[in-house]
Amino acid sequence: MTSPGERPVGWIVTVDEERTARLDEVVAELQAAGLQVNRVLTSLGMVHGRATEEQLEALRSVDGVVSVDREQEHRISPPDAEVQ
Repeated sequence: MTSPGERPVGWIVTVDEERTARLDEVVAELQAAGLQVNRVLTSLGMVHGRATEEQLEALRSVDGVVSVDREQEHRISPPDAEVQ
């Protein structure tokens, strides 16, 4: 549960290759640690979701998690924009 000042942000969780065969278990553990799962990329062993900064260490401590990285957003100007 988040406190009023905490805002969930997007995270990309990479799972160890050995645990991808049991990815559903890792996803359940991530959810128990506070991750709101948006998408599971089974073939890549990645889980996209949202959680607060305060939940980051709990996510990283899940068995089989290799990394937890903040989701990045990139925007490209339309072709007719002045600056490209």
